Amino acid sequence: MEKIINIGNKEVRLSNNVAWTLEYRAQFGRDILPVIMPFIVTMTDGITAVLAETGKGPGEEISQTEIAEALEGRAMDLLLPVFQVEFTDLVVYVLWAMAKAADEKILPPKQWVREFEEFPLDVIVPALIELVLNGFTSSKNLKRLKDLGKTLRELQPSLSMMLSSPDSKED
Repeated sequence: MEKIINIGNKEVRLSNNVAWTLEYRAQFGRDILPVIMPFIVTMTDGITAVLAETGKGPGEEISQTEIAEALEGRAMDLLLPVFQVEFTDLVVYVLWAMAKAADEKILPPKQWVREFEEFPLDVIVPALIELVLNGFTSSKNLKRLKDLGKTLRELQPSLSMMLSSPDSKED
């Protein structure tokens, strides 16, 4: 799968074929799976927990209220892997590797990122998540992840309030 995103005023073509993982390893000297697996596992665990607590099976409709109740008190657990990974590993290096897999002429990372005046995370991160999930997740689980992600986005205001409420903070 390929996707074109705009970073500032520049179009960047990204590929999630397996070559990006080889580009990552060749450039950075380590495997990407330890970096991205916490996110894949967290998403899968979140979906499994929601399904188990709501009593719903795969493919069944789940209401926003059911998801909110199943996730209550777990938001920080689900977000913890995000805080444990370095920004450069998760965003810059993965972005570069996917761009390199799509275009062999991409410069080395330090030179390549200097080409951008802006680095809009609100554009980059969702594209990377989509490409990683499409590349590393079966179509059955991917549909569940996408459905849950859509519902979580709809619940964002409620989840933000749960995270910031005095009841959710530890003493």
